[in-house]
Amino acid sequence: MTPSSTPDAPPEQSRRGWWISGALILALLTLTALFVDMQEMLQVIRGTNLALVLAGIAFLLLGIAIIDMRWWYLLSRRESLRRIAHVTHASYIAPILTPIPNYISRVVITSAAADISLPQATTGMVVERMIAQIMRISAIVLAIALGAQSELSPASMARSVAMAVAVLIAYLLAIQFAAQVTAAVHRLLTWMRLREARIEKITAMVRDALCTNVGMKELLLTLAITIVMWTFFFLFHYLVILAMPLGIDAHARATIAMGALALTPPSAPAMLGIYQISQIGPGLILQFGRFEDLLPYSLLLYFLQLIVWMALTLVGLSALKIPFIAIFRFQNITLVSDDPSDSLSSPCS
Repeated sequence: MTPSSTPDAPPEQSRRGWWISGALILALLTLTALFVDMQEMLQVIRGTNLALVLAGIAFLLLGIAIIDMRWWYLLSRRESLRRIAHVTHASYIAPILTPIPNYISRVVITSAAADISLPQATTGMVVERMIAQIMRISAIVLAIALGAQSELSPASMARSVAMAVAVLIAYLLAIQFAAQVTAAVHRLLTWMRLREARIEKITAMVRDALCTNVGMKELLLTLAITIVMWTFFFLFHYLVILAMPLGIDAHARATIAMGALALTPPSAPAMLGIYQISQIGPGLILQFGRFEDLLPYSLLLYFLQLIVWMALTLVGLSALKIPFIAIFRFQNITLVSDDPSDSLSSPCS
């Protein structure tokens, strides 16, 4: 595996990411100018309850601690938990400040800074991304179910949670029987008489979404850890929106918080502009809330996470004795290897 870099000529994908982020920020500013009273939005942010925000940040930090523990577990505890935590914090700041995809920065930085082989880091990331998809789907189902309820009550919450749990169980069963599910999808697409190339593409997507080399016991333990993590993250999202004087009831706040968690969880940060559009656009389509409520909430969530991740990154880099600029050099690194096990794709065959 040979790293080659071109520091003076960033990859086309990186430049495209900057253009996309800039275009989204411009679109966001245009929508804000057209539909939002800036004075009112500033009043909302100024009127935010600091005590509730600090309580939310405490839950965010607990969730990040669970991220560190989960990543340490997925890497077979080969390094100390403290070192893995520092490396993890450093890798998370890259996609917040640059167009580097989260999973690439996590894999490459972990492999380079923690003496973890690239295939092992890749396998851990595949499992982590699979679990994240399960949680996102469940959270979206839960947010839609909450939004459909006329009121927030123990019974409505129980029904919503039951729907999310059913989706989670169905996904786990699909993982357990990945080969059979993939074959069934292939037969269905063939029966639909789609083009062969499209059949193979869709089948490959299903296989990649379900395939893992990790046993069901490890998968369930990772899922249990992730549920705890996402619970802390939901409390962060909910306390932040609870702290804001938006003039909406608890039901609407819970729906918006769960929707925001499903669309842009703190475990998958993104750049300014991309983060807001990813959260606000689908949130409006799914009727999680109004634009004038979603925008200030999304901005506050983003900058709170940016401050927390930046602080953790600076502490981690200091402990690792790595300069801050080194993080962003990874976007210009191409890994060249003759060994297919070193690729950044799924390890499943």
